[in-house]
Amino acid sequence: MTQKPVSFLRGLSVFLTCVLFLSILPPSADAAFSSRVIRVGLFYGSNALPAANLANEVGSGYQFGTYDSNGVFTAVGETAYEKITVCKDANLYLSGGSFYETPTAAAYTLVGAYHLQAAGSFGSYADALQAASAFPYGFPAYVNGQYVVRFEFYSSAANAAADAAGYPGATVVGGSASCYTVVDSAAGRILFEFDNGEGAYLAVQPAGAGGQLAQTWFKGYQYYGGFQYLRRSGNDLTVVNFVPEDLYVAGVLPYEFVASGSLESLKAGAVAVRTFARRASKHRSLGFDICNTTDCQVYRGVYTGAGAQTVLRAVEETAGECAYYQGALIEALYFSSDGGRTEDAVNAWGTDYPYLKGKEDPYEASISFNGKSWSYQVTPEALQAQLQRMGRSCGTVTGFAVTATTAGGNVNEVTVTDSSGQKFVFQRDDVRFLQNLPGVTYMSRRFTIQPNGGGAASGGAYSVYDGKTTVTTDSLTAVTASGTGPVTGTVTVVSADGKGTVSASTSAAPSASGSGWTISGGGYGHNIGMSQWGAYAMGAQGFGYREILQFYYTGITLQ
Repeated sequence: MTQKPVSFLRGLSVFLTCVLFLSILPPSADAAFSSRVIRVGLFYGSNALPAANLANEVGSGYQFGTYDSNGVFTAVGETAYEKITVCKDANLYLSGGSFYETPTAAAYTLVGAYHLQAAGSFGSYADALQAASAFPYGFPAYVNGQYVVRFEFYSSAANAAADAAGYPGATVVGGSASCYTVVDSAAGRILFEFDNGEGAYLAVQPAGAGGQLAQTWFKGYQYYGGFQYLRRSGNDLTVVNFVPEDLYVAGVLPYEFVASGSLESLKAGAVAVRTFARRASKHRSLGFDICNTTDCQVYRGVYTGAGAQTVLRAVEETAGECAYYQGALIEALYFSSDGGRTEDAVNAWGTDYPYLKGKEDPYEASISFNGKSWSYQVTPEALQAQLQRMGRSCGTVTGFAVTATTAGGNVNEVTVTDSSGQKFVFQRDDVRFLQNLPGVTYMSRRFTIQPNGGGAASGGAYSVYDGKTTVTTDSLTAVTASGTGPVTGTVTVVSADGKGTVSASTSAAPSASGSGWTISGGGYGHNIGMSQWGAYAMGAQGFGYREILQFYYTGITLQ
């Protein structure tokens, strides 16, 4: 979702020890999981793949078919192979166990996109599979709702046509923008093709074994559930994991929350993860509900690292449970740590959520963790370079200051000034652009900026608080009986509601220093919602998961 609280074990071991394997068995096929399916985008957009390998870890073989809008799978074919590759219908070259779009070595196996198709159709996959055995390199295909037999492979339609005369009734096929080819990963032999036209996507459902749910290796991680492949506009493969909701939660929880934490802190995390997933919709135009990165929630499939049993227990003991406000799912935002205070959502993104209200957080102070406090040196050159990378025409930086804070003291505005007098103002959550500066690792909304070598830190001599926001300014103007003039001394203001105050100083505004500024603060993330490290600390102090959730999300109910 947002920045993670600590670097956990990311990779999953290919070979587990007997003790570990026995202590963390995969869930059984009849385990009581929610029937709700989460569609998780694993590779998509610029990361879409020309070919995607699968390998059984628990289970044997696969079924081919389709998913309906509710995630219900319908099979149209199957294979006993344990290692398969789904490819787009294009010329691919197998070398060293990987598939490439151009030859990368002297020795390779061509998976040609063009074939011959035998005349006629068949009533079942089994019939087509049997008939295919009579042809060289024959395989069954499901095309526009019918089973057919295809055979041979060629790099061009012309090469295929040259052989067609030897097979009466055969036609040349291949290179379809809506076709998916399944091959044996080791030998590159084509096992099956699926082409039901534009908008019909191939699904692959791994088969379980011994009463256990299937687990499948894909790109270095193991996953429960099945996979859907989408060729959007005939392009590379978008790969989507269709996984039961609670198994999805188990695949997020140890990467977004502290896996070594108490059961109660992990249960709080499980409810937040599940709630966020149910509400997620930002990627639906791409064919899935939620992605597997910090853009949504970090998801790595089956987790076997430290605390794995507690993670599974936290998911099981909160199965199906979500957080609501007045009957609607909440936007269950969370982040690594807040440095002592969370913030109102309206002060981050302009939208007010009654359950995302800022409050003092006393719990993080009781534990130690990376990002609890930090301090960075920033030079004028680094600021100028960063603004230029952001497309801002910034000259030599002469001023850098916090120019507004929220009622709780979190930063709500940062202003950078250059030598020509231009002011570059960053407000709300955009103040965290500072996390892109060289050497900056952690950044939250809770920090101060001090010029090196002394001077006022705010960038102005006066601070004005209206009951909601503190704004700093270099000068104040007062209207008196003798006219209008600048304020130069201490000022007290009584507003209509009695809340407005002004503090004044005669100190000069800071001037630029060649040595730059010091940014000091604590926490990591946007400060909205639940602190991951705060949840860990509350769990360690004996709070229950409901208390943790109801502290960070104001006025919610759990059901």
